[in-house]
Amino acid sequence: MAPMLLGFILGGIMESNLARALVISDGSLAFLWERPLTLGIVVTAIVVLCIPPLMELLRNRRVQKQAAESRGPETAIHEGEG
Repeated sequence: MAPMLLGFILGGIMESNLARALVISDGSLAFLWERPLTLGIVVTAIVVLCIPPLMELLRNRRVQKQAAESRGPETAIHEGEG
């Protein structure tokens, strides 16, 4: 409940500040990576958003590899002949 409430409160503030920054920079998003602090925030946000899907992908691959190893080589050969 608290994250949703923070989103409602801070979302409007962030939107108005983004609009102000775009007006100041003539519509260019280059201000997001021109300064080290904003670049660090953008990179951190991208990493935080990308880690969960990557971890799930790695977990699925590991499970599939373990399942293939537990079936044995004969089963894997016959499944490929299909």
